[in-house]
Amino acid sequence: MLLAALAVAGCSSDGNRTFFGRLTPPKESVLVLGNAAEPRSLDPHKTAGVPEAHILQELQEGLTGYDPKTLAPIPALATDWQSQEQSKVWIFHLRKGAIFSDGKAITTADFLYSWRRIIDPNTASPYASLMYYVKNGQAIADGKARLVDPATQITVMDPEDPTQVFLTSDQEIAQAKRVVQLTATADFVAAKDSEHLGKFQFKDRKTGQFLSVGDPSKDLDLYVAKEAREQAAQLVTISAGKQVVAFKPEDLGISAIDPYTLRVEMQKPTAFFAKMTPHYAFSIVPQQAIEKYGELWTKPKNFVGCGPYKVIEVSPYNQVVLQKSQTYWDKEHVHIDKIVMLPIQEQSQNVNLYRAGELDSIYSGNLPSALIRELKRYKDFQGGPQFSTYYYSLNVKRRPFNDIRVRRALNLAVDKEAIAYKYIGRGELPATTFVPPGIAGYVPPLGPKYDPEKARKLLSEAGFPGGKGFPPITIYYNTLEAHRTVAQAVQRMWKEQLHIDVELQNEEWQTFQARRERRDFDVSRDAWVGDYMDPSTFLDLLAEDTLNNHSGWADPKFSKLMSQADAEPNEQKRNQLLKEAESYLIDQAPIVPVYFYALNYLKKPWVKGWYPNLLDQHPLKGVTIDPDWNKQPIAAKP
Repeated sequence: MLLAALAVAGCSSDGNRTFFGRLTPPKESVLVLGNAAEPRSLDPHKTAGVPEAHILQELQEGLTGYDPKTLAPIPALATDWQSQEQSKVWIFHLRKGAIFSDGKAITTADFLYSWRRIIDPNTASPYASLMYYVKNGQAIADGKARLVDPATQITVMDPEDPTQVFLTSDQEIAQAKRVVQLTATADFVAAKDSEHLGKFQFKDRKTGQFLSVGDPSKDLDLYVAKEAREQAAQLVTISAGKQVVAFKPEDLGISAIDPYTLRVEMQKPTAFFAKMTPHYAFSIVPQQAIEKYGELWTKPKNFVGCGPYKVIEVSPYNQVVLQKSQTYWDKEHVHIDKIVMLPIQEQSQNVNLYRAGELDSIYSGNLPSALIRELKRYKDFQGGPQFSTYYYSLNVKRRPFNDIRVRRALNLAVDKEAIAYKYIGRGELPATTFVPPGIAGYVPPLGPKYDPEKARKLLSEAGFPGGKGFPPITIYYNTLEAHRTVAQAVQRMWKEQLHIDVELQNEEWQTFQARRERRDFDVSRDAWVGDYMDPSTFLDLLAEDTLNNHSGWADPKFSKLMSQADAEPNEQKRNQLLKEAESYLIDQAPIVPVYFYALNYLKKPWVKGWYPNLLDQHPLKGVTIDPDWNKQPIAAKP
């Protein structure tokens, strides 16, 4: 019905481009936005979803914010900052007079508490990995320890990199001792089953039985990499007579020079760190409210924030309402009194509400593909490139996805051009790599093209000729029309080209997120919007086994390339290392890149200060509603 209305509108006799739908500005200072899904949490350390990001960046603040046009970091709770020691150290000067909504003054103590909280393994933050750039961040999150000589109190440094602390854990040392012990009585033989290609086992010389390094129920204890013997012997030698001292959140490289001067020491020189700090994961949270209310601190009646808005209503599956904060340090530049976020999952409903004048704007990616061509004819349609990738995660912890030949076959059997241009068709570009285009100085590698014949050959080599014997698998996706369209297309391609059976399962946003995090899936719809303009914002997702690495893939070679890139001060050489890392990632195929997103949204002409940009970031602080946007009324098309 809506498509027909658009078609009729497109045949209007005046032939002029105009605006879509009702053109009556709101009488009150209220902005209503279509936000795709119900927020999982209003705790910035507990979620990593895009719908949540739209809300969280308004409720709390960090050192910097985004320039709405350029995305460059601009002053927020920090008035200025400097890098020292070739970007190994950063100094931030805090804004005096900034307070939380309960009146408590904001000082460096709030940053110490908040950043230590997000990196604490007990918090289980999906964005803890952003703190890995800060000294000891990853060691804390991974539960690592350092070795200390009890006689001299000197910390043991890494033999391969004397500038870095040698990291281990009690469990690793215990397993290393077990490996050394087994080496004396067992042979180290290659595993022959497809599930553990490239791994080795210990086989008792007398009994011929396979032995376990540790817990027999864990594959990684039974099947270990070939170099494990040498590494184990090295660890046993290095740890002999040393104290094992676990890293704690207090060891994070952040300190207070005084109540308004913050010092951040990086793990390695990080020239782009300031570009990362506008992200909501770096914002502060109210220690006083968290300690008083626990998990209930985000309830509107308990909520304490420091951003331009405060939450006054959370009505499940209905709306989230934000109100201008009267305690915000820059409230004079917050122009809209109230923000209403509607969690609309049906994309056609978004368009209907917008057309009726009940929505002022719809965030990108929430318009029906079938209507994009018609909607582009209207002045309030906004489009352009976006720094974001749509992909599928393959659960490498499950058979048969732990076989690289299967993963490569699945990737090669997806026609990305057909999905991007035919099935979605909103301006997206087919993706054969992970990092989207748009980064100055970075040239991504060439990814494999659609090749169903090669895919069938790989699947046959993996033991599934013509798809025979391949277990039925399920693609999970969250409720959205575009996700269903992609899933149906991939289901059809894998059936037609590989002769494998694929089921589809859609779930509401919060249930889907929880499933991905616990890796209870075969294949999962995934996507990532860059947090800052650098290849690492994508590649770091798979550098370690983090909550955002839904595939579960972790590879020492890839991690080493990423570490080398992090330590490389020369930008050209760093980009080359990142390119090598991305090339290796695509070759290993723990993910199936599908397309690079394009910006596509609708915005009423009276909404000012909302600009298209690659990260699709729209701080509402500077947004205004102009009731006099056009003193000469323009007749809207029906």
